[in-house]
Amino acid sequence: MPISPWRALSPDNGDHYLFFERRFRYIVEDPEHTWRRAWIPTVIACPVCEADTGLRLAFKTGMDAVVEAACPVGHTWVEPRVDVSQWMAYCRYRAGQQEIDWLWLIEAGFGEEPPPPIDYAQEIRKGAVEIAKYGRRKVRAKIRREVRSVKKKVSKRVRNEAMRPVAALLRTAWTMQAGGVEPVKTARRRPAEPKPPKTPPVAAYRKAYGVQAPAKGPTCLVCEDTGRITAPGISVPCVECDGPAAAALAAAERRADRARQGKDERRTTSK
Repeated sequence: MPISPWRALSPDNGDHYLFFERRFRYIVEDPEHTWRRAWIPTVIACPVCEADTGLRLAFKTGMDAVVEAACPVGHTWVEPRVDVSQWMAYCRYRAGQQEIDWLWLIEAGFGEEPPPPIDYAQEIRKGAVEIAKYGRRKVRAKIRREVRSVKKKVSKRVRNEAMRPVAALLRTAWTMQAGGVEPVKTARRRPAEPKPPKTPPVAAYRKAYGVQAPAKGPTCLVCEDTGRITAPGISVPCVECDGPAAAALAAAERRADRARQGKDERRTTSK
């Protein structure tokens, strides 16, 4: 009976079906080892076409007595060499059910052959070839882009030169239609947006309305630049400022510094 390729692995439902891309191996006890049990992995092949890859093996609990196999061509046969209990344990292992008692079966080599080791040298060579191809494609694309841009500029210039007499003829027709007056040429550039008016300073408003500027108050609000705090029966020096003499001395030093730096001279010359 042919094995349906649409069957799915379901050990809990009694359906033990697997498809093997690589070769499948069952194990045989090594007769040469007498004091320790050893196993020899043996590959299964189709008895008709001798195909050993792409095989399908199936066993249905309660319906089949032995494991059935099928090759990619469609040949089917029974495989009594595969132990049913080992096959069911392997199917449970492939379904994700790890059983410690059956791990020796996997270590002995039962099941599908492992994939071949990765050839890193070959992978590196393939990667280098792909990178080189990618670089060549990028260089060719850049060259084609440059050529297209140059051809586009040249073709545009040639087209403009070819259309120049036609444009002159159209302008002449427009002039004659307008009564001999050249059409007004519109500016290509957009007119600049007007700048918002500047707000005059407060001093300009005071000058326009004749309002005097507020008088400058004292620097020290505690003693009002007198240097002493006075009250009925009290006269003590101010601790918040150095007094009017120190303020005058500091102002004189600032004026002297400006004079040395030439700031007052520039101010007088600018006036």
